[in-house]
Amino acid sequence: MKIKTSYLLIAAICAFLALAGSASAAGKKYGVFVGINKYSGGINELAGCVNDVTNVRATLMQKFGFMAADTTMLTDAAATREAIIANLLAYQAKVGRGDLFVFDYSGHGTLFPDNRSEDQDETTLTYLEVKNEKGEMEVWYPRDKYDSAIVPVDARSTTSGKPWRNLILDDELAAIFAGFTQKGAQVVFISDSCHSGTVGRGKSSKDRIRTESLAAVFGKRRYDELQIDQPATTRTSGFPVPVNPLYIVLTGSKDDEFSLDVRSYSQPMGLFTYNLLQQINKPGGSLLTYQATMALVSPAVATAAGDNPQHPQLDGRYGNPNAVLFSLPR
Repeated sequence: MKIKTSYLLIAAICAFLALAGSASAAGKKYGVFVGINKYSGGINELAGCVNDVTNVRATLMQKFGFMAADTTMLTDAAATREAIIANLLAYQAKVGRGDLFVFDYSGHGTLFPDNRSEDQDETTLTYLEVKNEKGEMEVWYPRDKYDSAIVPVDARSTTSGKPWRNLILDDELAAIFAGFTQKGAQVVFISDSCHSGTVGRGKSSKDRIRTESLAAVFGKRRYDELQIDQPATTRTSGFPVPVNPLYIVLTGSKDDEFSLDVRSYSQPMGLFTYNLLQQINKPGGSLLTYQATMALVSPAVATAAGDNPQHPQLDGRYGNPNAVLFSLPR
């Protein structure tokens, strides 16, 4: 009897250790959340961006198992270029195979000429006119190829030493995210901003568009007043694309549309983020796939946007759009 009991005890211990080992081997969920309302130096302030990232983070913790200690919030004055990149790289070093990383950005977007970037890889020509305060059409971007960029709070600073100052180009983000996916970690990038667009007005006079022309970001009146240096080095081979496939992007609008910052909700929020959370927080919403979620969100936003064309997009070229929202990679 003693021998049999001992065997049973040993078997139970082994089973417990196996389960513990399995649990410790399960992936972890990480996130960086960047929201900027309080721009300065002539860049228009926004109202809903901090609420956006605060609410997304809270939802990910309540419904998807994210832990506060594994996330970082950068808002307003804290959301500098250096801080954003430093935190992304810190999590890149931390993640491992089977982990999930979410980068949620809410703030202004802009465009930067591709021929002045280090990775000269764009193929689409863009031309953009916008109405000024006098109702006159003015050229924001001459017909050319452009990189999209997010606008940190210190975008006008030159501390980066780059021709694009303290903007963060899509090339730079893609290169950082490739470092995650090459380690076998899933990346989900949520951007409630706009990078280019046609003329659009909000559904009320209080709403703002989440874009600034490069001229405004750099403190100039017109695009042709900009003096942009060539980068020290250039390459046309492009940056390493995310691999495996483990990269999903959810954006607030098409490349040629504006995203709205809406002030008529119970609290100011981005039109895209508000509708994204509305779908996720419905019964069963947390079990939807990225594809199914965006199929619900995009028409809801398009209807609510009124005379401002806005259609949220899912980019699943380097990922699995049929994966369940914020699930760990298999």
